[in-house]
Amino acid sequence: MKILKNIITGIGILAALLCALIIMSAVNPGITQTLSSLLSGDGFPTQGEESGASDEQAEPLQEEEPALFDEPSDASSETEEEQTDEIGLSEEEEEPGAGQIVQRQPEEPDRSVSDQESSGGVRGMNGYEPPAESGVSVPEAVSGKSGYQPITEKSEELPDAEGGEYTSDLGYGETGDNLSFDSIFYPYYQMLDPKGQHLYRQIYANAAAYNAAFVPIEAVPVSELKDVIMAVYNDHPELFWLNTIFTCRYDQNKICAELELEFNMTLEELTVSSKTFYNITNEILSQVQNLSPYEKESRLHDILIERVEYDKGADKNQSAYSALVDGKSVCAGYARAYQYLMQRAGIPCFYCTGYAGQDHAWNIVGLDDGYYNVDVTWDDTEGGQYDYFNKSDEAYADTHVRRELSVNLPKCEGQRYAVW
Repeated sequence: MKILKNIITGIGILAALLCALIIMSAVNPGITQTLSSLLSGDGFPTQGEESGASDEQAEPLQEEEPALFDEPSDASSETEEEQTDEIGLSEEEEEPGAGQIVQRQPEEPDRSVSDQESSGGVRGMNGYEPPAESGVSVPEAVSGKSGYQPITEKSEELPDAEGGEYTSDLGYGETGDNLSFDSIFYPYYQMLDPKGQHLYRQIYANAAAYNAAFVPIEAVPVSELKDVIMAVYNDHPELFWLNTIFTCRYDQNKICAELELEFNMTLEELTVSSKTFYNITNEILSQVQNLSPYEKESRLHDILIERVEYDKGADKNQSAYSALVDGKSVCAGYARAYQYLMQRAGIPCFYCTGYAGQDHAWNIVGLDDGYYNVDVTWDDTEGGQYDYFNKSDEAYADTHVRRELSVNLPKCEGQRYAVW
């Protein structure tokens, strides 16, 4: 009897459990699917199956987030559109660029070529930002008073020697290994890497020794040589016999194998011309002895205006010699003469080149409170003697824009000696 009673009780419990299971399955059909999977040996359900979602609906959950700046996949694009709708942006804001991809753009994205043209160019090492050249407006009083000739390269490919490499009969000439250049007075030297500086010293030493052709002491690609020549030329107005044109003869690997400088006078002429040049400059500098740096700056500026006449046809017009000895020059001659006199007077003065309606050259002068722009050429105008003297970059923005290596010269933000 007792056994029969236990059997009836067990059957009652099983019946109750079965009823409970039937009721729960009616409320949540997923339980039946889970049970079926377990009983059939299929294992645990997937994320999509567990939520009762279809394979298509589960795909965005498995999609990896796109990498930065990659084009979004179709799935992520749909997700972005849904997020946009939820935020409630207008149609204009939903145009291409809405959503997370735009938010991942860098703070300062790389500029396109058109962006660089509109903004004026690449920011310099010292923070100078070239204004847009399209905004330059040249006053009528100084229109056409330019004449700067950029450094020009003439390239010639050499015949291949046996074995594929060209061996030059020229030597290094002067190496310049014993030279050093003060960063305060020779900023362009500091803009070069060690290899460029080594070549700069060799070029300077050979130019000073009137040795025109030699083998570069460093293996420099043709594409990198122009900046080194420019650095030497821009730093050293005392090399008044050095022209702005040079020739690079390169091998099959585009490496310069022979370098030839161009001079504007013979060695015999230079011997005589040097004495004349130094006698004149010494006489000018004697007039500014015992003056303060600013007084020297102002007086040398005035002396050049008194002595020099602007003449596009002047001989050697890219040199300090044309202005100081011949008394006729263009902007390059004015600027290099001023640079040379100021250097000799112990005041930092840099040769700055760029755009002022045309290719143009002027100076940047360092005084005790900072740097200033000075354009002696444009000041050599009746009634405008100090219109372009000791001006900031901001004041020059509408008329002068630096180019090439000159963008790396110091920003002009001096105030104490500014002429308003």
